[in-house]
Amino acid sequence: MFSALLNLFFPPRCPNCSVYVEDRGTFCAVCERRLVHVHALARPQEFLPYLDGIWAFAHYREGVRDLLHALKYQRKKSALPALHTILAAGEAPLAQLPHSLTAVAVPLAPERLRTRGFNQVEEIFAPWLAAHDITLTPLLVRMRETAPLYARTRAERRQELRGAFSVVGNADLAGHDVLLVDDIMTTGATLTECARTLKRGGVNRVYAFVLASEHL
Repeated sequence: MFSALLNLFFPPRCPNCSVYVEDRGTFCAVCERRLVHVHALARPQEFLPYLDGIWAFAHYREGVRDLLHALKYQRKKSALPALHTILAAGEAPLAQLPHSLTAVAVPLAPERLRTRGFNQVEEIFAPWLAAHDITLTPLLVRMRETAPLYARTRAERRQELRGAFSVVGNADLAGHDVLLVDDIMTTGATLTECARTLKRGGVNRVYAFVLASEHL
């Protein structure tokens, strides 16, 4: 009844262009074709020893970018249904991965986690992973906050992130295959450092899923 009343007084709209849609949190057909597209990302040479494959579910622009900003910086969990809808379109990559996977979210520094109140990556991916019987396990911790990376080159980002992550205590990672998940990929420096840390801990293969990327 609540849902019916909500739709009556506040009809669902596309999160990108605001046209009316049938279900709350879904994009209209035009915006979905433009923004939501599961695609493999090219791996630069320095990624190859650590990341065995990277896929993005959407393009980091327009409505997708706005939804992520609302969740991360304004703590608006009302953005989550639309972000979950993006993931629902992404069945294809799993067929290319090992059947036995452990999912690991890129961790936040403790102070950032306290300030935000949640890890946005876990909020985005947890329902989708559960629906695919993939366990989300906190195998990584962030040892320190890093300086802002947006204005830095790829090499500077790698240097800033070196040693920022560590494997949790007594985790036995030998021979495991890990699915690393994050919200955005720009240069890939964060994913690479996380994957490097996991492989140093004994992980066999590391794959990465990101909700959105600037790379097409």
